Amino acid sequence: MRLKRLVFMLGIGLLAVGPGLLALENIRCPGSAPLFSSYIAPYERSNYFVDEGYHLVYYDDQLPLRLVNESAGEISLAFKLGEVMVFNLGDYYQKPVVTASFPDSFSLEAEPFAGFTVTVRFALPSSAGALLEITYQNDTKLDFMLYLVYGNAYQKVICKQTAGGVAMILSYKEPGKNMYFQQDSLPGFKEERHSILSSLNRVYAWGGYPVYRNLTGKEAAEKYEYLNGSLAGDIAELVLSYSLPEKKGVFRLARLTAQEGDEKELEAGADKLLGLNFSDILAFNREKLQQIPVLTFKDDQERLLYYGGLYLARQQFYPAAGQFPYPYYVFSREPTWGWGHEGQVFHESLSMQSLALFDPVLAMGSQKNFLAVQGKDGYMPYRVGAYFTRTFPAAGEKTTSAPFFSWTNLVVYKSARASGLVPGKDLHDYLEKSYAGGKSFMAYLLATRDKNRNGLLEWGGHTLLECVRDYLNAVFDLLGDAPETLNQLEALDLSCMAVKEMRSLQEMAGMLGKKAEALYWQEKADNLAALINRYMWDEETGFYYHVHKDTMSFFTPTGISLKRKEIIGLLPLWAGVADKVRAEKLIAHLKNPDEFFRRFGIPTLSAADPYYDPQVLGCCRWNGPVWITWVYPVFMGLIESGHRDIAGQVLERMEEAMIFQLARNHRLWESYSPDFTQLNSPKNYIWDALISRMIYEIRK
Repeated sequence: MRLKRLVFMLGIGLLAVGPGLLALENIRCPGSAPLFSSYIAPYERSNYFVDEGYHLVYYDDQLPLRLVNESAGEISLAFKLGEVMVFNLGDYYQKPVVTASFPDSFSLEAEPFAGFTVTVRFALPSSAGALLEITYQNDTKLDFMLYLVYGNAYQKVICKQTAGGVAMILSYKEPGKNMYFQQDSLPGFKEERHSILSSLNRVYAWGGYPVYRNLTGKEAAEKYEYLNGSLAGDIAELVLSYSLPEKKGVFRLARLTAQEGDEKELEAGADKLLGLNFSDILAFNREKLQQIPVLTFKDDQERLLYYGGLYLARQQFYPAAGQFPYPYYVFSREPTWGWGHEGQVFHESLSMQSLALFDPVLAMGSQKNFLAVQGKDGYMPYRVGAYFTRTFPAAGEKTTSAPFFSWTNLVVYKSARASGLVPGKDLHDYLEKSYAGGKSFMAYLLATRDKNRNGLLEWGGHTLLECVRDYLNAVFDLLGDAPETLNQLEALDLSCMAVKEMRSLQEMAGMLGKKAEALYWQEKADNLAALINRYMWDEETGFYYHVHKDTMSFFTPTGISLKRKEIIGLLPLWAGVADKVRAEKLIAHLKNPDEFFRRFGIPTLSAADPYYDPQVLGCCRWNGPVWITWVYPVFMGLIESGHRDIAGQVLERMEEAMIFQLARNHRLWESYSPDFTQLNSPKNYIWDALISRMIYEIRK
């Protein structure tokens, strides 16, 4: 029995979607369900400089019901009935079940004690503000007390009580490296933060402590029985208790954060938050998410994964600012990574192919942002954001981004056209401008990435960044560790990408009535495909490889073999380079469990290679881990070449990896192990949204 089926047997009670309901509005998801449980304010209500998203922990028996922000701290709930406190989830009479989940909000039900039930609702009305509501029903004869525990394991905070006695103000720092990491400062950003915790109920007792750590239920009951009433000095934990003797009622907590200089508005802002209606948040989500395509899923787990990926894609956007005329995304807003918080990159923008399924306008705007910063020579910076432009020059040449640009533009355009949500004039404008930008970018690549003018392309600039696979790569580790190391090769991956870009430009030119240009791109693509088949196909092994530009063979001048079966050797399926005979040989390698058909997905390096390592011990490992950004083109190549059944099997393996993690830790991850469930990589990476497009392509 496959592992995913074992997870499924734990039970997910997804109810049928009725008229006017969204797919994740009427659900019952226990902690064992693969529910994506990170929540972020939508870009319409967000600001880059104060941005606090939260992850809901409702699934770990050793922890309390908790809302986690990676740098601004955690808020945990504890309940006391009579003399008994319930702290960790393992002690609940009935554990929490999420009943609705949206990108910016959730609701859940729980029964901490027999006869005592709570409904918890949480929403992010803005990127600086959060609203928590607890509706309780006490059918026992005992009095009830609520405990809110703020903890910060990352830094100490300063705390003071407000004059009214109903709120506390915390002061702390948001490290600049979380916002930017390659420059000294960012105009408009201030590290000093002030955050208010305010409720309509007066605080009964409070305590401030210098150390914050996870407690057992017994330890929490002993520690919080008599709070110390002190807020002196730097603290890591703040505990607030509220006496709620009524048999039923509603408790609300607002949290609002401001940068240094804006803290005077905190109390008034918190009062406004406390008066907000959750129905307004629900109405917003119904409007923004109603266009998500409804599919016939294999099971409830796949359904949760599908919506989780789409939620992730939309969550990462900020409003238009700086040099960007349209809303733009970052790699992750919660948690925040400095290197991923600067803006957009072409390979991350593959996720726009998923977002376009239900919000094509947002996806189109993201792609048009690239056009706003494109150079006159067609150059596109490696990474670009509202406030950042990163070119990473090496050997006198600027680094650009791996060319997935025109392919994504074309897929987004087709999705927008099919949706019926975009006026024809806007569609034509997008097609026309994205074609012009893609044409200019391809001209730049042909002029600068074929230095020996033999028709095949080499990576340039900081090649280890430009080629995406920037660490522990079987081939470039053979060639040295200089930033420009891969420019020694006629690059199989870049050449295949260029073919796909040309084919996309050919189709776009045809749609625009530019017949001569369409024929031009067809001829260019055919010629490059012929060169790839001539030089990069190895008949002996039935696979594609790089060739060295000095030998035009699979060997370096010193005799080192480049015949390493990487996932990029399957890209000719996607680019339409491989003919039927070659495609069948590639698929034989793909389906070989000793090479690429691993339990949890398609690895970046064949398992038969001696350099293969399936462990995910950190970021940026390309010698075995599964990266969906490369699985996706291979998957689409299978779909487009008529191998839908095999594509479905690829999807199943990718799903198994992602569903397992969602069921355990309720997050999506930058990369996955092909063989193991243990991993350690960046969390909530935007390109995980590609799983939703994969599901759509199979289930539509």
